[in-house]
Amino acid sequence: MKWPKEDPIRVDRLNAEQQRNGTKPLWLAIALIATMVAITFLLYVSILVYGVMQRM
Repeated sequence: MKWPKEDPIRVDRLNAEQQRNGTKPLWLAIALIATMVAITFLLYVSILVYGVMQRM
């Protein structure tokens, strides 16, 4: 039996480099959100500490 030259069921997959490049925007978004959360938390804590210091 001869194999067909082109496989009609063939699935085009991304190679490893394309997969790595595809996840870069996701990691950038995660890093940006994590940075914003950290800055917000530090600002909140500093406001709390300032408020406690004013009451003393």
